[in-house]
Amino acid sequence: MKKVFAFLMCAAVTSAMAVSASRLGPVSTYGELKANGGKLSGSCPDYANKPVQVKGMSLFWSSGADSSTVFYSEKAVNAMVKQMNIEVIRFAMGVTQEKFQDQGRGYLSSPQGETLQKGYLKNVVNAAIENDIYVIIDWHIESANGNTSEAVKFFEYAAKEYGEYNNVIFEVWNEPVGADMGTVASHANSVIAAIRKYSDNLVLVGSPEWSSHPEQCAQAGIQDSKKNFGCTLHFYAATHQTGNGGYNERAAQAMSAGVPVFATEWGTVSADGNGSPNQSASQAWINWMNQNNVSWANWSASAIKEQSAAFQNLAIDNGLTFTTSGNMVKGWMNGTSGYKNCGLQNGNGSSNSGFSTGVANGEKTDLIDDLEDGDRFAYTGGWWSAFADSDDDTDGKGETSISNSKWENDFGKKVYDVLMPKKGDKNTSKYMAGIEKIKLAKGAYKYAPYVAIGLNLKRDTTIIDLSACKSISYKFKGASHNFRVETSLVTNWNFHHVNKDGSDEWKEVELTWDQFTQESWGDDDKHFSLGDKGMNKVQRFAWEVKGALDVPDSKNQPKYDYLYVDDVRCNGASITAISGGNGPAPTSSSSAKAKSSSSAVRSSSSATPVSSSSVVPVKDLLVIDDVEDGDEVLKTGGTWYAYTDSASGGKSSISNVYDPKLPGYVVVFPGANDATNGTQGFVGLTDIVWNQAEYAYAPFVALGLNMNADTSKGIDLSACTALSYRYKGASHKFKVQDGQVTDFAFHEFLATDAAEWNTVVIPWEKLEQPAWTQDPKDLNHAAIKKMAWEVVGYANFDEQPEIKHLYVDDLKCLSGSVAIKTVARAASGIKLGLKGNVLSVNFSKAGKASVQVFDMMGHVVESFNENVAAGAHQFSLKNMSTGNYVVRVMMNGASKSARISIK
Repeated sequence: MKKVFAFLMCAAVTSAMAVSASRLGPVSTYGELKANGGKLSGSCPDYANKPVQVKGMSLFWSSGADSSTVFYSEKAVNAMVKQMNIEVIRFAMGVTQEKFQDQGRGYLSSPQGETLQKGYLKNVVNAAIENDIYVIIDWHIESANGNTSEAVKFFEYAAKEYGEYNNVIFEVWNEPVGADMGTVASHANSVIAAIRKYSDNLVLVGSPEWSSHPEQCAQAGIQDSKKNFGCTLHFYAATHQTGNGGYNERAAQAMSAGVPVFATEWGTVSADGNGSPNQSASQAWINWMNQNNVSWANWSASAIKEQSAAFQNLAIDNGLTFTTSGNMVKGWMNGTSGYKNCGLQNGNGSSNSGFSTGVANGEKTDLIDDLEDGDRFAYTGGWWSAFADSDDDTDGKGETSISNSKWENDFGKKVYDVLMPKKGDKNTSKYMAGIEKIKLAKGAYKYAPYVAIGLNLKRDTTIIDLSACKSISYKFKGASHNFRVETSLVTNWNFHHVNKDGSDEWKEVELTWDQFTQESWGDDDKHFSLGDKGMNKVQRFAWEVKGALDVPDSKNQPKYDYLYVDDVRCNGASITAISGGNGPAPTSSSSAKAKSSSSAVRSSSSATPVSSSSVVPVKDLLVIDDVEDGDEVLKTGGTWYAYTDSASGGKSSISNVYDPKLPGYVVVFPGANDATNGTQGFVGLTDIVWNQAEYAYAPFVALGLNMNADTSKGIDLSACTALSYRYKGASHKFKVQDGQVTDFAFHEFLATDAAEWNTVVIPWEKLEQPAWTQDPKDLNHAAIKKMAWEVVGYANFDEQPEIKHLYVDDLKCLSGSVAIKTVARAASGIKLGLKGNVLSVNFSKAGKASVQVFDMMGHVVESFNENVAAGAHQFSLKNMSTGNYVVRVMMNGASKSARISIK
């Protein structure tokens, strides 16, 4: 039986959530790994005295950027198991800010860092257990100081949570740098003693000089009451080759002394993480490790900009794409044949309950909703819907689509209908929530494309107290998604979430609050643990199907183009069910109804560009250039030109003629070159080809202009309220430079592919710096120096533009006025207007008026209720932050809704 002492000691302190394997893998085959005379063996009878070697991947620092942290997810671990046959994954927990001082995401960097890292820990370890593979919990630090007291606390926590699982291995100090072996041993002894309170699992100990001296580790007198420890070996094949005096001989000395060695970090490249992967040197190390049954984890399971990275990009929903190093390492894995269950208990098990069949009105339940009453409302009183990047253009309008039809909710707003009859034989209930025919399309949206099923917990979108909940559970089938808990404490959309991988069978999910993390958006100091606060201020749950940023739409589609959700349960809560009478049950699936619905999301194949409807042009203050004179000189004295990524190592190209007399590309074309334009001339790029080559970022070609003949001076456009131009062709980023930005974070606006000539109007406020901006600056309208139209490709993707040209004409500076765009049917007798932050409402009759303001997620942010006389009335919105909102005014059965923008 599995170590009974550990199970009994842990029973009262482990997580309430049970985890179990969903496949047969190495852990069921070998059992717990044991130190056995210089080798590792297993606790399963067949391997009790037989050497065991496992192979896998080490994640990159968990305190890094999304090129590493995207892989700290169930989806990534599942993909590595399926595509690489990994048997071990190393959780490389960044402890301090030593490598990423501008991030502050390390475990000891802040309370927010500790919260983040514990969330990553649970998600990675749970994914390893479910895949029946081993996981190394690594105190990832490169320092002469091991932060011993903090390490003791962390490993005691980790051992309490996971010490009963055969999967788990503890690595107590990644790479001691500047510390002698005595210091390392003292640290290890303290940490091992803490682990042994709850677990007898394998512990791995580092050594001086970046863990390159396992022979010193073996002779250091490590104190372990369970005699189950080993020493780590770290090497990089292109720098540390096998042979006389090599690291391999040091490892052999350790094993001869009776202590096993585990290569928890090794690379195919040079020690700095770069240089071309060295096939022959790496193969020599593989041969040596195979001969000596040394287990290993390759550095690194990431898409960072280093040659050591195993993956090319972050688009992993449909599988991993491998680098040269990743392909090499993939070929050296063990494979999946020969696994069997030796019958040892592992962990505390789990069970899947059946589907709920309904809750009577007024009955006490822990179900948020099972949808069995056939309406669109939860037992808590809130309502179901769906939303996507295509529903609003606050951050640029996306083009993501689903096939669901729409319904009008209590607030007079049309939302996607997600209620549908259950599908699938294993779902024994009647109804479920779902979205179908998902097609992610970024369009002009500035962030990653998405669509989500949402559940407002209260009918009026106010908060609900769920602090009694110990965990959340739900059943789902379909696309990989982020399950989000949205609280009123988060005001910038950076909600707490957990990523769950897709499934083509119904799957039950149970999540504890410490699994939820927030993204690193430069707001890490505002992050908090959902378990510590926020659960008494919940507004909405959401199941978000989301692509990756800067990835071609063709590579960004979910593996399953549907997502179904059922039986949402708050374990530990007592809810008085509100059930029945909230709406009719559907007679057919939402997707079937949507076939004839004119309100379905528009197709993502539309070529219509994004343009602003919030600015009404009054007159042209300045025609910067209409190209009617047929030359490259602007009316301001500046010039048109073109450029590519070639200066930075790229090989992207255009077919425009290069004229050494200019010198530069000829970008002016006579109107006859495109008769559909109907003018004497235009500027453009032709036969665009993206080729990243040695360029570190996304490939590009661009049309540019200097506003002034003297490029050190700008043009004063402060009298303008907007810029406009006409274009035809490829999607592009329109960029404006005023000379203040020095890090390429120029103010920009994204325009989508246009098969025909179209006019785009861009108010100044629509020109924003990119999300990665570190030093934000306001655009100086009085000194505009340059503009550019960049046709940008995708880093690390072999992709070409769908339209291979870009033509531009009639660049103008406009004056205009801000107007309110009506988003719902006009109501007789009510007129709306906005000036600054004062809302003006004119009523034709007296009566009781209700004025509500909603944010773009449907949450009420301001509300007025009062008796008014006929005539004009003003309502102050001075307490509202800048942004876009929807206002709804109701009186005497009449209503009017409009979209407003607070500057």
